[in-house]
Amino acid sequence: MDKKSSILLIVTLTIFLLSFMGSACAEDRSYSIPSINMDMFLKNDGSIHVTETIHYSFSGTYKGVYRDIPLKNGQILENVKVSTQGVYSSQEVIDQGTNQRVNIYLYSDAAKTTPISNKDVDVTLEYDLGHVLLFYNDIVELQYKLVGEGWDVPIGQLNAKIHVPSSDGVKYWLNPPYYAKNSSWQGNTLEVSSESIPSGDYFEVRMVLPKSQFSSNPTNGTIINQDALNQIEQIQTAYQNQLNFNSMLYSILAVLMILSLFVPLIIYYRYGREPKIDYQAEYERDIPTDDPPALVNAICGPGFSKKIGEPDMDGFKATIMDLIDRKYLLMEKEPSEKQGYGIDDSMFLKINPEKDKSDLKQFELDVLNFLGEFEQDGLISLDQISADLSDRETAKSFRDTYNNWKDDIKDRFLSDDQMDKIFIKKGDTYLKIFGVAGIIVAAIVFFVTITDSLPAAKFALIASIALGVVSIISLILPQKIAGQWTTYGEEYDAKWHNFKKYIQDFSLIKEYPPESVTIWNKYLVYATALGAADAVRKAMELYVPSEQLEGSDIYMFHYYGGYALLASSLDTGISTASAGSGDFGGVGDIGGGDIGGGGGAF
Repeated sequence: MDKKSSILLIVTLTIFLLSFMGSACAEDRSYSIPSINMDMFLKNDGSIHVTETIHYSFSGTYKGVYRDIPLKNGQILENVKVSTQGVYSSQEVIDQGTNQRVNIYLYSDAAKTTPISNKDVDVTLEYDLGHVLLFYNDIVELQYKLVGEGWDVPIGQLNAKIHVPSSDGVKYWLNPPYYAKNSSWQGNTLEVSSESIPSGDYFEVRMVLPKSQFSSNPTNGTIINQDALNQIEQIQTAYQNQLNFNSMLYSILAVLMILSLFVPLIIYYRYGREPKIDYQAEYERDIPTDDPPALVNAICGPGFSKKIGEPDMDGFKATIMDLIDRKYLLMEKEPSEKQGYGIDDSMFLKINPEKDKSDLKQFELDVLNFLGEFEQDGLISLDQISADLSDRETAKSFRDTYNNWKDDIKDRFLSDDQMDKIFIKKGDTYLKIFGVAGIIVAAIVFFVTITDSLPAAKFALIASIALGVVSIISLILPQKIAGQWTTYGEEYDAKWHNFKKYIQDFSLIKEYPPESVTIWNKYLVYATALGAADAVRKAMELYVPSEQLEGSDIYMFHYYGGYALLASSLDTGISTASAGSGDFGGVGDIGGGDIGGGGGAF
């Protein structure tokens, strides 16, 4: 990056940070509504007079608040009055069609020039509503949202008094009932208090009253020519039954999901505990078996989530190292006739034409054939491999070769019958089935309950999160947890584990060093398969004479960076071949409003 570009980047970042800080400072304020006190008077002519006192607690500076009162089906809002306690105010009513917005500006001074800061304010609104009461043939109905969905913050508590002509013959319901804290009649006044009501939810009263309590000609009521009492009671009964059913369902689901959290533990105890073996050695100084390094990698290779019997890139690299050690691949120095080549500029390998390849297994031929694709004038440049594998099409071709190499190893050494002698996957299979099913169930319950305000839904929501976490963990746990080694497999893995322990422990190697550089070379090959090549290379530098090291192709391949370059190239090839992008969508909320509305601050 040149100097101008650097300066431009710094300026851009500075502007962004300042804008962000300014935005953060501008939003460094908050408010809450601890409570709303409401009085509602049902008039003889069908109108309703409402007085509501909203208790605000402001932290920071605010210009005012607003109150939205939605109207529908000919409903009327009239005679709006606003008063405040402890501050000065002015107001305006804005007709927004189906919604009436009352803006209330709050000031700290009588001149009304300074907005309020860090104050508790009581705002009282009085207004009359017409055509909200519904006059049916048999009853009068009030269905009123005491708290609507439109509030920007939760309402800490609602205290409402609904004054009716007489409490005789009156039936009422509070929806949803789990927000109701107390309700009782005090004479002809129904007093209702609520629990905290979240922003975006509502709390309503539904009441049926005898028509005899009102005028025979209710000019401010809405007249509907039908009977309604039975239908209203049926609706409320069905609503309560649905709530009861949902609560029971959520409770059962929560219990089942909590119990299912123990399924992985049961699977482990049933299928995952390893057999007891007689092998007791603390470390292995000699190479435990003469199996190809790729096979050792497939069974005992490193990696938290590595599958047993699945060779990986360490095994591919170890196969190349083994071919170098066995002289099927030779290291070459700079050809005298080619300028720009050489050990200092590039790493070269050469396929040995004097070695009989008929003894090689198919997976080893796969590796030689792959390297042969990069051969020019008898030499294989590792720099050229690195450059070519950065190309997507070449990388895809390498991925196909790599997958064929893995398949050939499994066909030769790790068929189902052969794997059954080493490792039993049944428990891991059950665990993965549980993980997939658990994630599906957890996701369904989560998205169903996240928007449901039923108290039982909260427990189901928490249980679904717990189930989702355990299910994800179940999917990523290594096979060794729920799967089970056979007696043979357990001893095989233990020996190679102890061998890896030996080659990584400098003090053990110092006390019991290998007898020859030939053995060191073998160590380096198998260490590559086990993910411990660097430890062996460092140990060779400490304990093998330099003249012997210089005669070791496999060590020199490491020393001059050939292994690091090859490893980087192969990893780049896999990542390039697998590179892709995806689009992610999201979900949104739905909402609505009615009398009750909401409000906020500005």
